[in-house]
Amino acid sequence: MAARENDTESQKTRSLKIQPQIRQNRLSQKTIPEIKLSGKWLSDLGFIPAHYVTVTAKEKMLIIRLVE
Repeated sequence: MAARENDTESQKTRSLKIQPQIRQNRLSQKTIPEIKLSGKWLSDLGFIPAHYVTVTAKEKMLIIRLVE
């Protein structure tokens, strides 16, 4: 039963707000989108600090995978 709860928990959909990040140099300033992910749920899924991930971009979708 615990395995089912973990499976359900790991497949939760999370909502995040895309934040603005300002990049500036001497001549111009640009606002670019930024997404920050954090929380215990990431470590529960195996995402550990200092490990690497790959990010695959598809139309209106990001896929984040842990590099093993």
